[in-house]
Amino acid sequence: MALRAPTLGLCAAAALFEGSDHRSIGVAAPRLALEFALTTSEKGLILSAAPFALFLGAAIGGRAADFLGLRRMLIGSMLLFGCCSLLTAAASGPDSLLVARLLTGLGLGGALPAFIGLSSDAAGPQGRLSTVTAVMAAMPLGGALAAVTALGEGLGWSWRSIFLVGGAGPLLIAWVMWWVLPRPTDAKPRELAAPVASIRTTLFAAGRAQTTLYLWTAFFFTQLLLLLMLNWLPTLIVGLGFSHPQASWASIWFNVCGGLGSMFLARQHAGSRRRLWVVLTYLGMVAALLALPAVGDVFSLAALACGLSGALIVGAQLILFALAPLYYERNMRGTGVGAAVSVGRLGAVVGPLFASALLAGGGTSETVLLGIVPFVIIAGGAAWCLTWREGV
Repeated sequence: MALRAPTLGLCAAAALFEGSDHRSIGVAAPRLALEFALTTSEKGLILSAAPFALFLGAAIGGRAADFLGLRRMLIGSMLLFGCCSLLTAAASGPDSLLVARLLTGLGLGGALPAFIGLSSDAAGPQGRLSTVTAVMAAMPLGGALAAVTALGEGLGWSWRSIFLVGGAGPLLIAWVMWWVLPRPTDAKPRELAAPVASIRTTLFAAGRAQTTLYLWTAFFFTQLLLLLMLNWLPTLIVGLGFSHPQASWASIWFNVCGGLGSMFLARQHAGSRRRLWVVLTYLGMVAALLALPAVGDVFSLAALACGLSGALIVGAQLILFALAPLYYERNMRGTGVGAAVSVGRLGAVVGPLFASALLAGGGTSETVLLGIVPFVIIAGGAAWCLTWREGV
């Protein structure tokens, strides 16, 4: 396929800025709260606005992609995402900030199933799992990009700079996509004429019910783990007795190891011992989470545990992203992937709330890290069951 490499590159670029935005609001939150004198409830609403809208955007965008095509859906979502990131940078108060974040979330939600589906199509049948996982690995690297951009504060940059970069990038990528991504006329006529199945048929007919439920369970609990760690890791590290700068480096290390480790894991999960590697991946998560509160005041060991947990948790989520399109035929892929992403976003909302509730109730960092171990086991069990289901 002549356009395979450019398509995968553009999907990776979209994933990079998707990951960057997820991290940006958390990085900017302390300065936002100070500038706009946000109350605790206002700050909570603004932080949860984009994740909630992403849940809706993924469900609606995934379904719309089956009707409009993945290319159109991705370009439109990137335009919405980019424009609303710029609106975030231009916000003048809590209300305008909330609206901008809600609309940004819709764009993010629509883009995610679209670039997952496009990269899966472009990858081809050989090495699809490892190729799509490598594309999705740009998401945690985007999280690291947001953290690095925030360091510009020392150069006099404000929190708005993070969203200026996060808005200009997607707009530029959307323009390139318009000219580079293959148009629907490049597809075979019979594929264009394929009817779009109903939502019920897509998700639960033809033996897909068990697959869908396993996929949803794995997505929900893995996203719960991922977003809890992304949002609360700095706080948990400080709670274990380390400094704020050390906590920031632990967060960056979590993201970087997540991006790099996922590529290694994808190769293993694509091999003949996939079931063994599913077990090793989720048992490794348990070991890393248990190790964090057990390392005492040795930051090098804490950083090692953070890196391992990042590689395994992020890697597991990215592999699930790559697997999801394989269980649904092309004319229903947007709906199937969009539904899985939406269920995952519910887990992404529950995870940070779970940590907040434990800490507010008098729990410690150790309480949170031990408390999420059962979720690792449930997610791993669902992922293991998926290995017995056949894809298309």
